[in-house]
Amino acid sequence: MSRSTVNDDESRSLLVDIGNSNLKWAWLQQGQLSPFESCAYGVNGVAALAYRSWSHAAKPCRVIVANVAGQQIADELQHWVLSEWGIESEFIVAPAQGLGVTNAYGQPEQLGVDRWLALIAARKLTKDHVCVVDCGTAITIDVLAPDGQHLGGLILPGLTMMRQTILDQTQIPFFEASASTGLLAQDTAAAIAAGSLHAAAALVERVMLHMTEPEGITPKLMLTGKDAVRIKEVLTSDAAIEPELVMQGLALVAVN
Repeated sequence: MSRSTVNDDESRSLLVDIGNSNLKWAWLQQGQLSPFESCAYGVNGVAALAYRSWSHAAKPCRVIVANVAGQQIADELQHWVLSEWGIESEFIVAPAQGLGVTNAYGQPEQLGVDRWLALIAARKLTKDHVCVVDCGTAITIDVLAPDGQHLGGLILPGLTMMRQTILDQTQIPFFEASASTGLLAQDTAAAIAAGSLHAAAALVERVMLHMTEPEGITPKLMLTGKDAVRIKEVLTSDAAIEPELVMQGLALVAVN
């Protein structure tokens, strides 16, 4: 049974970003976005996290979702929202064009919705060439031209995934990741941490160089995601950290 409409908030939307490991959310009211919150949903799933986080909140007018975690997770959230609040969740899919951005993909819906949302948020922030790097469980790199044309992108494992892959595929014992940012390490933990960190940074630098070479115009570089600060520390290119790009993109979708 859904919550009583006495507690409804007809001016507030719940924005939800479901990643491969974490669920992030923020509230949008009268065009103002609250600070986002984040929590790993783990083995208990998103319904348990939703109950802990939102069961005492007033019913929102809309629940708008970016989901890259698969259909089972989507169904779980949809069921909780419908049973708790009696409304359908709105799951965003990347379109061919919208909000000033043209999708490079021939099948536009195959572009990860988190990448699409980060691109439209970046487009709102600048009309220049821009390289958008989301440093999460996976690292995505996308480039946007001044006319809003998405030029394409790259995907590679995130820092934790790179490190874990080495541990899973070798006999190296588990250890806590090193915080060192130096290039050459003097122990195995630091060597693996440095290898993953500098590999990711080197690919970002390669894309920046590739975009700079034809006309000598260096794109702006925006980093978002949980490892953005770590990667920025070892980049030679100037970079701005925009920690809420996907949420900003969700907010743009909500008001347009």
